[in-house]
Amino acid sequence: MNKLILGAVAALATVCGAAAHAANFFEGFDGTGGPGGSWETANWANGDIFGCTFAYSEVWRTGWGGLQLNVNSSNRSNVKCGEVRTWQSFQYGKFVTRLQPGTIEGGNSSFFLYTGTAGTGNHFEIDLEFIRGGRTLHTNVWTGGRQNLQQFSIATGWRTIGFEWRPTFVRFFHVNDAGQEQEFRRVNTSISAPMRLMLNHWVGNNTPNAVGFVGTYNGGSGPAYYDWVRVTD
Repeated sequence: MNKLILGAVAALATVCGAAAHAANFFEGFDGTGGPGGSWETANWANGDIFGCTFAYSEVWRTGWGGLQLNVNSSNRSNVKCGEVRTWQSFQYGKFVTRLQPGTIEGGNSSFFLYTGTAGTGNHFEIDLEFIRGGRTLHTNVWTGGRQNLQQFSIATGWRTIGFEWRPTFVRFFHVNDAGQEQEFRRVNTSISAPMRLMLNHWVGNNTPNAVGFVGTYNGGSGPAYYDWVRVTD
């Protein structure tokens, strides 16, 4: 397995060429992928409510051709976790992934768009987050720092899931084995700010806000897997 760590020179070239629009994008995490298929790997702490530090060491390309984001609790005083985000920003489109969320209690495996400073007027976000041992699907649309959330009980395991972002709405959908979309939520909203696509896997720090969101983390390590990511216009 190879660590997914991007070089500064390659990253700079991608940033300079990045465009914010509804663009076709594919990442198979196995050497396949189209333009813009470059990711920044997080190597920092996110603060409250995160109970781990994002680290290069917890992001891997797997031997079978996928992405592994890991939570590593071997050092309980400094738990490590994984996150990547595209250098490229997007404005509108359909965003789909095939993933197997983690099952750690008090953890979160996610697929989302983000820009701005959390809780402020420039904060925009579209979230698919698998929390509470992977048994709760948390959907959220942040517009100008204000959220519109809804949660669903789900089974653990592999799934194909996504959302469509347009100038007047966001809709969330599952994709069945026949490739058919099954919409399960729609939010009428107007978001035009370009956003970066992000994937992460982390655990909470057991503060009241963390427990209220992802549940109680009692220790433990484990992966979340992403088979592929696709964006279409």
